[in-house]
Amino acid sequence: MQAATYHGRKDIRIEEVAEGTVGAEEVRIDIDACGICGSDLHEYTAGPIFVPEGEPHPVSGEAAPIRMGHEYSGVIAEVGDDVTGLAVGDAVAVNPILYCGECRQCHEGNYHICDSIGFIGLSGGNGGVAESPIKPIETQIW
Repeated sequence: MQAATYHGRKDIRIEEVAEGTVGAEEVRIDIDACGICGSDLHEYTAGPIFVPEGEPHPVSGEAAPIRMGHEYSGVIAEVGDDVTGLAVGDAVAVNPILYCGECRQCHEGNYHICDSIGFIGLSGGNGGVAESPIKPIETQIW
């Protein structure tokens, strides 16, 4: 499938990437819309900011090149065997926050200020400027 990938400052490419298989706790989303926001523009012109280069991000385990796109919605095309409460055909919007679930902030329910915060499409996690990214269901789908 085709996806926009961030390789470095002023270096975003549309490339063929592996589609991957849907894990037990994941879903595949057919993208209907993906926004480009100021964070994406800042990464392009002045990055890396949130995109990890060299050292992988502590939550996603990924480093550049990163599949871009953190503001997207679509329809579930495939669900993993352990997914409940979601079905093929459900319309979804993605919560782009990547969080560790282990730090004090996460334990207090403040995952939006996690000590290891990252964002899908900036810090890893199969961004939405792609044909059908795979998303883990734990708190990633609204």
